Amino acid sequence: MEKVRDRTLDIAKAICIILMVVGHSGCPTYLYNFLYLFHMPCFFFISGWLLSDKYLDDLKTGLLKKAQGSYVPFVKWTLIFLLFHNVFASMHIYADSYSWQTFIERVVRAFTMTGGESLLGGFWFLISLFWASVGAVLFLHFLHKNQILTFINIWGGVILLLIITTFWHYLPISLPQMFGEQTLLATIFYLSGYACHKQIIEPKHPAIYGATLLVIPAIVAIFLHIGMTEAEGWLVPLYYFIAMVGTIGILWLSKSLVTDKVATRILGYIGDKTLYILIFHFLAFKLVSFIYIHCTKMPIELLEQSPVSVRNNWIWVVYSLTGIGLSLLAWELIHSMPLKLRKK
Repeated sequence: MEKVRDRTLDIAKAICIILMVVGHSGCPTYLYNFLYLFHMPCFFFISGWLLSDKYLDDLKTGLLKKAQGSYVPFVKWTLIFLLFHNVFASMHIYADSYSWQTFIERVVRAFTMTGGESLLGGFWFLISLFWASVGAVLFLHFLHKNQILTFINIWGGVILLLIITTFWHYLPISLPQMFGEQTLLATIFYLSGYACHKQIIEPKHPAIYGATLLVIPAIVAIFLHIGMTEAEGWLVPLYYFIAMVGTIGILWLSKSLVTDKVATRILGYIGDKTLYILIFHFLAFKLVSFIYIHCTKMPIELLEQSPVSVRNNWIWVVYSLTGIGLSLLAWELIHSMPLKLRKK
């Protein structure tokens, strides 16, 4: 009998990618502070949750599989956007055009995952996911190979990494960002997701428990703004705790939505296409900005901002809906339309 797919993780990814777009849309400060406490850690957590044990036996395949899932799309889409950089610059989306020397330098940085295009600002996630998946798979393979892949040892690795990350800020040397707190935290959440997949207990009323857990980051957001890029020093263990609470809350809420056919269909559809929303939402914002600039007769140079700084407190909703909607349309045009044409 064919195994029925649990759409919980697809729904959770959909919720988090929607929150990511909202966070980039110029939303109110409190909402921004709230969602940045957990929405990106949730993605790393889910990635670890989905790690198959078979990759711990076949290390080479495991490393290639996990690396391809982040490295290939990073390089592919960075190069595509690089090709259009000067076109975008002529449309006032970018401030400056690239010379041939700069273009070649950017190509090299794309292949080494050390830089990208501003329209792909969310691609830091793919860089951290690459290193987090490689580091986590190596660590878990080591435990598996030595027959010590136990609950205690996995969480011991998480705690050790938390300690290292906490004191990372105080190192007397400066290392590249890809080896900083951001990627260390990504590895911690990745390992936590793998461990929790083996141990997590699902409550009888996931909606109630999930909503209750999210009260904690909702309260913290009143007083603090901490994201994966800001957490350093003593804020690291605090951020980890809050992010884990928010992540589990999202997963339990997603579990409760699985029984709703409409929610499952819509959010499941979005959750399957998170990469394309990550790729295209900033570009989609430009359409909203252009229309707003044209209607308000503002300088076209403001199109370089993403989103345009305005006093209206409602336009972030338009940015969010457009960022999600046009990104999904891009997916349909790239995947579904050619398939339909071939069938005809």
